[in-house]
Amino acid sequence: MLSRLQDFLTRHRRKFVVTGVLVGGTIYAARYAQRKLVEYQERQAREFFERSRRMHHFESTERTCNQVILGMGEEMCQAVLHECSTDELLEQLRQNPTNKLELWEQMKIVSFTRLATFVYASSMLVIALRVQLNLLGGYIYRDIMTEQRQITDELKQQYLSLIRHFITHDGIRDLARFIRSQVVEVLKSMPLTRQLTLADTEQIFWSLQMAINGDTRHDPNSKMSKYLLPDLTRLQERFNCSPLLQQMYNETLDLLESEDCVGVCAHNVSRGFVLSCDAIAESMGDTLQHLAPGELQQQQPMNGQSKQSNNNNLLDVNRVLVALAKLIPIISGLTSHGYDSSARPHNLPTQLLSFYVVSEKSKMLGANVYETFSSG
Repeated sequence: MLSRLQDFLTRHRRKFVVTGVLVGGTIYAARYAQRKLVEYQERQAREFFERSRRMHHFESTERTCNQVILGMGEEMCQAVLHECSTDELLEQLRQNPTNKLELWEQMKIVSFTRLATFVYASSMLVIALRVQLNLLGGYIYRDIMTEQRQITDELKQQYLSLIRHFITHDGIRDLARFIRSQVVEVLKSMPLTRQLTLADTEQIFWSLQMAINGDTRHDPNSKMSKYLLPDLTRLQERFNCSPLLQQMYNETLDLLESEDCVGVCAHNVSRGFVLSCDAIAESMGDTLQHLAPGELQQQQPMNGQSKQSNNNNLLDVNRVLVALAKLIPIISGLTSHGYDSSARPHNLPTQLLSFYVVSEKSKMLGANVYETFSSG
């Protein structure tokens, strides 16, 4: 019996060896695959947790960013109103002086300057704070993940105070004075008696935008860091400038001068002037509704066509002619107050700042900055 079993094993030894190898290999492969599957699931779970944690931190950063923008937006608006004040001119005009024409010429320049300054300054502030808060948020997230503490409270305060240069030091002043010089060039040959349609007003703003953007040394789109942040020498004078603060400052400069930021700012400014023209049209409609029929007739186009819709008898402001002198109080009134979220309807500075905050291009810019610096 044993000899038969031995013979059987001898004859089929190769089969037993092969079968053993196959069975053992299969078991090993199954265990290896199971181990890899567990590792893959754990890795996926860790990545999901990290993405969720990063998303939660980003959303928190965005909420903080929006709050900071609106808070500093109030200060920025007051700085613009201070730099482009019409109070003294209005007080002189109320006294019916002999140089009334000269004063109205000054009102023309200041009114257009103030509106354009609000358009540019609001866009620049939103972009700067989106970049700063998301860059800082990325650094803080990396500190959290690596359990380090590179970003101290003092460093955060120093870094975020860089934008104060724009609001309380030279930024707004330099921006407003540059825009004023371009307003003078565009409007100096336009008399107060010039009759303008809404399309003519839009053309003025387009010409002004082209003049501002065309100055390669002072263009607020491509040279926004010149207005927004202090130079490195002034930064070192203000703070005991640590290597990390200087690194973050240089990274912020690079971002503000990048094509992405320049493109977003240019887009925002164009949309800002569109919003301004819409606000002017609405104010013109309100003003013209109170004109006497004879006066309104004199302001219609020379073809004599009625300015009223065939269906609803509503005034068509797109075809009404208005003297530049009558347009100045409208433009000045739109920007006579700063940011005020409680006012209804919102004034133009509030509309501009609110629009830039929710702009998809601005939000995408912030998301890209956060993604870069949180995973760097």
